[in-house]
Amino acid sequence: MKGSISLYRRLLGTAMPYWRVMLLSVLTMIAAAALEPVLPALLKGLVDLSMIQKDKTAAWRLPLLLMLAFLGKGLAEYVINVSSQWVANKAVADLRQRVFEHQMALPLAAHQSEPPGRMLSRILYDIPQVGQALSTAWIIVIRDSLVIIGLVGYLLYSAWELTLLIVAVAPVVAWIIRVASARLRSSNQDIQDITGRLTGMVDASLVGIKEIKVFGAHDYESRRFRAVVERLRRETMRAIRVSSANVPLVQVLAAMAVSGVIYVATSLSANDRLSPGEFIGFVTAMSMLFEPIRRLTNINATIQSGLAGAQSIYALLDLPPEPESPAGPGASLPGPLAQGHIRFEQLCFRYPGQDAWAVDDLTLDIAPGQTVALVGSSGSGKTTVVSLLARFFNPESGRILVDGVRIDALPLSQWREQIAFVGQQVVLFDDTVAANIAYGRPDVPLDRIEQAARAAHAMEFIERLPQGLQTEIGENGARLSGGQRQRLAIARAFLKDAPILILDEATSALDTESERQVQAALGTLVQGRSTLVIAHRLSTIEGADQIVVMDNGRLVEQGRHQELLARGGAYARLYRMQFKEESSD
Repeated sequence: MKGSISLYRRLLGTAMPYWRVMLLSVLTMIAAAALEPVLPALLKGLVDLSMIQKDKTAAWRLPLLLMLAFLGKGLAEYVINVSSQWVANKAVADLRQRVFEHQMALPLAAHQSEPPGRMLSRILYDIPQVGQALSTAWIIVIRDSLVIIGLVGYLLYSAWELTLLIVAVAPVVAWIIRVASARLRSSNQDIQDITGRLTGMVDASLVGIKEIKVFGAHDYESRRFRAVVERLRRETMRAIRVSSANVPLVQVLAAMAVSGVIYVATSLSANDRLSPGEFIGFVTAMSMLFEPIRRLTNINATIQSGLAGAQSIYALLDLPPEPESPAGPGASLPGPLAQGHIRFEQLCFRYPGQDAWAVDDLTLDIAPGQTVALVGSSGSGKTTVVSLLARFFNPESGRILVDGVRIDALPLSQWREQIAFVGQQVVLFDDTVAANIAYGRPDVPLDRIEQAARAAHAMEFIERLPQGLQTEIGENGARLSGGQRQRLAIARAFLKDAPILILDEATSALDTESERQVQAALGTLVQGRSTLVIAHRLSTIEGADQIVVMDNGRLVEQGRHQELLARGGAYARLYRMQFKEESSD
C-alpha cells in the first residue's frame, strides 16, 4: 500500500508544473462537495416547513434555493472536468515525450535486453493507462471523497446514532478494496507484458510478410498469435472478474448497513424522536452516498491499471542513459574534427551473459585517411569492433584512442560527430528525399543536400522522381530500390562529412549493377577519411590499405590483399572458398 501511494505521488508529480490549474480544480471540487448536503437539508425543510407547517415563504424560497444549488453544482462539475482533463492531458503529453526521449538515450544493451514490442507498447498502451489514472481517477478520488465527507458530516449532524451503523462496515469495505487492488495490479502488469509481446509479434509479422508468404508460415504465425491473444484474454478476464466482484460485494455491505439504518430510523420516527423532514433528509443523504461509493469502488481497477503502467514507465525512466564520458570528463580533441588516427589497444569485450569473448586482446592501428577492412566468418567479432568504435558498448578492458585521446573520455555527442555510417540495412524515414539525406541536420541548405546527392551518384535517379528532392519516399524508403536506398545513405554520409567512416557490408545485398553504382559512390566517399570496412565480398576490398582477418574475436592475420594471398593463411582460405562459391553460382 505504501508503495502504491509513493508511486501515485510520483505520478502526480508530472502534473505539478500545472499546479495553478490543479488548484482551481481542487477548489471547485470542494465547492461542489459543499453543495451536496444542501439537497437533503432543503428536502428536510420542504417536508417540515412547506408540507407540515404550511409555511408560504418556504414554499417558493426552498425550491428556488434547490434550483440555484443544482445550477452551482453543474457549473462546478464543468470546471472540474475541463480543468482536470487539461492538466491530465498536459501531464501525459509530457510523460510520453520523456519516455520517448529517454528510450532514445538508453544504451544499445538496454534495447537489446527487452522484447521487441515492449518499448513500443509503453507509449501505445502503458501511457494511456496512466492517463486514465491521472484524469478520471484523480477527479473521482478527490471529488467523491469530499462528497462522502460532506454527506457523512450531514448525517452525523442529523442523527449520529444512525450514522455509526453505516460507518461500521467501512473496515470490511477497506479490506475488500485492498485485496482487490493487489490482484488487479498483478493482472495489469501481466497484461502489459503480454501486450508488449503481442505488439512485437504484429510488428515482426508485418516486416517479415514476404518470408511468411514464401515459406508458407501463415498457419504457424497464426497459431503463435492465437496463443498470445488467448493469454491476453485470460489475464484480461481475470482482472475483469476481480473488478466485477469488488463492486457488488461493497454494494451488498452498504445495502445491509442501509437496511439497518432505515429500520432504526423508522422506529425513531414512530416514537417522535425523528421528524418526517429529518427522516426524509437523512434517507436522501444516505442514498446519495451510494453513487460516490460505487464510483470510488469501480475506479480502483483504473487506478491499479494506471499504477501498473506507471511502474513500468518509471522502471524505464530510472535506467541510466548512455554515459557521456565513462572514463571521466575533461578530454577533448585538438579541433572540431579528428585527424582520424585510430588505435585499438588490447581491447577485450564480451556481451552480457556470455562467457566467450566477442573481441579478445585486439590491438590495431589505423592511420589517418587509411582504409582498413575487417574480414572473417560470422561471429568472428567484426561487427562488435565497429560497435565498440561507435561506443554502442564499452570494452571490459583495453582502450580505443583517436588522435591520442581516449574516445570514452570524450563527450558522446562530440565523438559521434566524428563518425559517419553506411550499413547493409539502410534505415530511411517516411519523409522527403532531402529530409532523409539531411537527417539530423534540418537547417542544411538545399544546395548542400544536392551536392551530397551528386557525390553519392544519387541525383541521376532523384531527378526522375515526381518532385525530385522533395519526393516522399514512404516508410523506410519503400518506394525506392535497394541500390537507390543505399545511395541515399551514402549521400547522408557525404553531407555529414565526418573524418571517420564505417561501412558495414554496404553492398552485400545488391545486384551487380546496383553494386557498381554504389561502389563508385563509396570510392569517392572514402577519400581522405579513416575508413573501417566490414566486408562479406572479399573482391570489394582488394584495394584496402590493410585487411584484418578475425577469428573468434582475435586478430589472426593482417596485411594487404596480395601479401595475404601469398602467405596462404586464413585470408587465402577465405578467398579461395568464396571464389569457388562464386564460380559454382
